[in-house]
Amino acid sequence: MNNLPPNFPQQITWLDRIGNWNPQLLREIRGKLKLRNLIVAISLSLLFQILILLFFSQRVPSDTCVQQLRGFGCAISWEAWWLEQFRLITWTEPFILFLAGVYSLVADLSLENYKGTLNFIRISPRASINILLGKLMGVPLLAYIGLGLVIPYHLVAAIGAKVPIAFLLSFYVLLICTAFLLFSIAMLIALLSGWQAKFGTQVSAGALVFAFLTFVWITPAFMWWNILTAWSSFSRFLVGGNIASIQAEWWYLSITSNAWTSHIFTISNLAIVSFAVWQILQRRFHNPSITLVSKGQSYLLAAYIEMLMLGFCMQSSLRNQGFNESNPPTFLILLLLIMFANVFVLSASISALSPHRQALLDWVRFGALSTTEEHPKGWIYVLRDLIWSDKSPAPIAILINLIITQTPILIWVNSWSNRPVTNKALIGLISFALSIVLAALITQLTLFLKTRNPSMWGTGAIAGLIFLPLLIMFSLSINPSRYAGWLFLGFPWLMLTDVNPSDVILGFTGQIFVIIALTFQLTYQLQRAKMRET
Repeated sequence: MNNLPPNFPQQITWLDRIGNWNPQLLREIRGKLKLRNLIVAISLSLLFQILILLFFSQRVPSDTCVQQLRGFGCAISWEAWWLEQFRLITWTEPFILFLAGVYSLVADLSLENYKGTLNFIRISPRASINILLGKLMGVPLLAYIGLGLVIPYHLVAAIGAKVPIAFLLSFYVLLICTAFLLFSIAMLIALLSGWQAKFGTQVSAGALVFAFLTFVWITPAFMWWNILTAWSSFSRFLVGGNIASIQAEWWYLSITSNAWTSHIFTISNLAIVSFAVWQILQRRFHNPSITLVSKGQSYLLAAYIEMLMLGFCMQSSLRNQGFNESNPPTFLILLLLIMFANVFVLSASISALSPHRQALLDWVRFGALSTTEEHPKGWIYVLRDLIWSDKSPAPIAILINLIITQTPILIWVNSWSNRPVTNKALIGLISFALSIVLAALITQLTLFLKTRNPSMWGTGAIAGLIFLPLLIMFSLSINPSRYAGWLFLGFPWLMLTDVNPSDVILGFTGQIFVIIALTFQLTYQLQRAKMRET
């Protein structure tokens, strides 16, 4: 019988404390930490450790050890025996953590979106960052528990193998930082992939695709980048031999000269990218119909990505490298790689910044083109909206992004000592910039059409602009250096080959005329919409 008075304060449990701090995390804990799920996670973790022990029990060092026992030789010493186990766990943990976390987050958010429960979470009075942090910490909770049970075994193996504790700390710090970024991107992909809701039971298709990319590309890249930079002095613990760190510089500053600079560079960029992803997550969580990033954010992102990429081209070993007949492609290859990367960066900017028809109509009705007296008039206010307003047409913002990305490249190209090679690079850069402006105008016009799937039409138009000339060139065996003028409209990086001046003039003239025509067409469509609203 309870003899406590009715107003006696009850003891607050740890679940209550978690619920007061983050209700979404409490919801995930109650959903995931069911007895059956907990038993499965613990059993799998213990089974993994038992299998490792059983396997390496066949390799126990001994004076009477047979060199080939059941297909495996014995370890030469106890230190080597522990080192093999440490190496296996170190390579396995990132694959398990990244794969389980990415799949569970994408699948969970996609399923909530499909069932409609995500809309109830959106109307919660809690801040979006609180809700998303609860998802990030709670959804992969079983993977965290399973991995946490492996850490003591990992620590014992490190002590037995005489691995420095500094390396173990570095490993887990970089693992946690990378996992945070990767899981944040997984949540963003889940929020953006509304198409998954159309597939019913196949709602986890996107989770499988991203998990596959994580397994075959992201996790190996995480391991080898750190082995070649931050962990080069500890490489014998990971690959069985000493691997010298790569001589990488960023704006002529060595980032691999010692472990501290490597860690600072890697963790700083992980933090910057994570911050950018979380800005996008908070922006899209409560308003799924808004553009992916604001125009101001796109300018900052473009500047950061461009300075990051161009910084790796500033190497001391290339500073005094001359141009000769056998060596001219060195800088052109670097430029070509940057141009390929900029194709994805600027294509993503076009996709993220281009508003759809309804947003453009809202801008015409309530923006700088509005005819009401409460809105200021004049071309300055229209230009301000085109630069900063999320609902205004995107081509001006894409042009600003182009200026931000191409200006440092132009400065770099003009510093080259060989004038003919510089001229080739300038031709490619100008053609590339004009092609991006063309793509931005075509995308915005197609998104303004009254069609069922304007995004599909825009994607098809841009894909045709890029790949159709290339297919024609290959099918008709056309030499790009001989008939180069029309190729400017679709594949400008081919212009790094030798071309005639007349073809250059023809290509640029064609692009400029098409850009002017599309600009007038977009202006005409907006004026028609303004007249209808009036």
